[in-house]
Amino acid sequence: MTGAINNALSGAIAAARREEVVASNVANLRSRAAPRNSTDTTAADGTPLFRPGQVVETSVQTGGVRASVVAVDPTSIQQVEPDAPDADAAGAVDRPNVDLAQQQANQIVAQRAFQANLKVIQTADELDKALLNIKS
Repeated sequence: MTGAINNALSGAIAAARREEVVASNVANLRSRAAPRNSTDTTAADGTPLFRPGQVVETSVQTGGVRASVVAVDPTSIQQVEPDAPDADAAGAVDRPNVDLAQQQANQIVAQRAFQANLKVIQTADELDKALLNIKS
């Protein structure tokens, strides 16, 4: 049962990480983003540039899953917002490449994955308790 609990715990941690990334992406939807093909982390005026992320889950040989955050490619999309304080002379701004509908779907998937993994942990714990009661 320990293996099931460890696998489910790693899945719950991965789901929580996905939630964190979604929250960060949505919170920074209107932030300044790094221009495409740029490695800059700050703008010329010192303002930090946001890079949206996405979670990639890979299975671990010993069981479970590992969640890694990778940058969305392309990092930004250019929009025309002449009244934006960070617009260039042509009125263009780089905004994070974040699809709000995709973020909402990722959030729902993460919530369900978290719930399912917690249910596995709960069931494995109940089975362990039942096994101990049988042996005693």
